[in-house]
Amino acid sequence: MAKWGQGDPRWIVEEREDGTNVNNWHWTERDATSWSKGKLREFLVGIVVENEAGRCQISELKQVEGEASCSSRKGKLIFFYEWNIKLGWKGIIKESGVKHKGLIEIPNLSEENEVDDTEVNVSKKKGDGDILKDLMKTAGTAKVREALGDYLKALKTGKEGIPCDPRGPFSIYPSYALHCGLGCRVG
Repeated sequence: MAKWGQGDPRWIVEEREDGTNVNNWHWTERDATSWSKGKLREFLVGIVVENEAGRCQISELKQVEGEASCSSRKGKLIFFYEWNIKLGWKGIIKESGVKHKGLIEIPNLSEENEVDDTEVNVSKKKGDGDILKDLMKTAGTAKVREALGDYLKALKTGKEGIPCDPRGPFSIYPSYALHCGLGCRVG
């Protein structure tokens, strides 16, 4: 046990009658669900993929179920998120001008998996147009994963107005800046 006045300054917790969680040291949690739903829509809707055969665009966010939160425990930011996302896409075959629609499903976007390992399922409504489905399965899936990575980066770095901004209420010492939300510190 350190003597009074010695030791890591993060350990200093004053005696308080009201039992306040001084400097959010013990545990603080913030809900980031609403923010995340808006950002997922912003990052995913409007994605366009194109090749010589056709052009596809994610046209709508049909469903987003789940939650996201950020917590602070002993000065370290911890992020929890779990999402089930369904997106609608539209495409056109360049040669014939025929239009098709389909669905993209992301059944489990969570902190348990890397973005590159996230399952992305692409389907198309009945009829011809497998060229467009293949385009969405290859280039579309890559762009969706890139957008999901952008969402996670925004969540973890505190940019884009997230309620868990590490420069905000979770910041214990202004002299430290949390970099990348992964606990690495820069002075």
